[in-house]
Amino acid sequence: MKKQRYKNLIYFQNGSIGDFLMTIFFLENIHLNDNSLVLNVIVPKNFYFLQQFLEKYPYINLVLANRKSLKGLWGILKLTKFAFSKNLIITAPTAGKLSLCIKILAKKISLFGRSELVGFKDDQKINNFIYTKLLEYNTKIIYPDFLKTVIRELGFEVKKETLFIDYTEDCGVLKEFGIEENNYIVLHTQGSTTSRSLDKTKISSLIKFIQSINISVKIILTGGPEDKKFLDEFTLLFKNVLVCSNLRFIKLCNLIDKSKLFIGIDTGTTHLASFLQKKSLVIAHHVTASNWLPFYNSNATILYTIKGCQHNTHCGREYLEKCCKGILMCFEHTSLDIVENKLKDLL
Repeated sequence: MKKQRYKNLIYFQNGSIGDFLMTIFFLENIHLNDNSLVLNVIVPKNFYFLQQFLEKYPYINLVLANRKSLKGLWGILKLTKFAFSKNLIITAPTAGKLSLCIKILAKKISLFGRSELVGFKDDQKINNFIYTKLLEYNTKIIYPDFLKTVIRELGFEVKKETLFIDYTEDCGVLKEFGIEENNYIVLHTQGSTTSRSLDKTKISSLIKFIQSINISVKIILTGGPEDKKFLDEFTLLFKNVLVCSNLRFIKLCNLIDKSKLFIGIDTGTTHLASFLQKKSLVIAHHVTASNWLPFYNSNATILYTIKGCQHNTHCGREYLEKCCKGILMCFEHTSLDIVENKLKDLL
């Protein structure tokens, strides 16, 4: 596949934080190969928040496209401008089946401009009629390494190996919350669903344990606007606990990057900490995909519990890949005892 054939690259993505960070890494590599290629990311949600991620990446255009809002519908109409151009169109790999609506939309754009439509096999027979090129989604290696294989299969070179997100440094958020650099811990306990989150008992136990080691360190609980009421309860139960919810991207980056330690369940904010290469303790849960754990962050300690494993091993990439062998959903919840034992070494 010759990269100079195309005017635009159009990448359909699901709008989640972790996936979007990976998309930036992917497109940054493409840009380093060919800076004349116009890069576009199509998302169905989180447009305004994700737009903030692109401050340092002006060569990436973000388009909201969905049928749930006027702006989303307008975004779908705007995609017609690509119809008669030479495009490289990619629908992002997913562990499940990609929405047929996305596939049809991508196909429509590809019909008139001699475009290449690249997708990933997901057992839907219709794929052979939709895509001009189908690739395997290799779940036996971590996701960033898989993206590197895709970059090469598309005819580009991997110009950037290390995952990193660039942002504007600003200590204003520390002054706003009355905290000092390297003298607080960021604790991110809430995922997109209850099953992905720590409950009140576990959060309380974790805060007590941290304070038993260092009573003076401040603990910053982060989350979205929907988490604030729940998280505020802990500021009434414990001293030196603050809540920072619904932060803008730049503030969130500065808050995480200037902390003593980031502790988080497997979620988009935890991937952001790992893109910052922050010293982190990452806790896998039962719906964590094994190939999505942030082993790309050399400063992260990653804890997991493999279903049915009798070896009492809870960290390490080599052991995980040996046991899971590409099976994505292979975890149980990681017990608090395991987390606390590792925290003794990190605090």
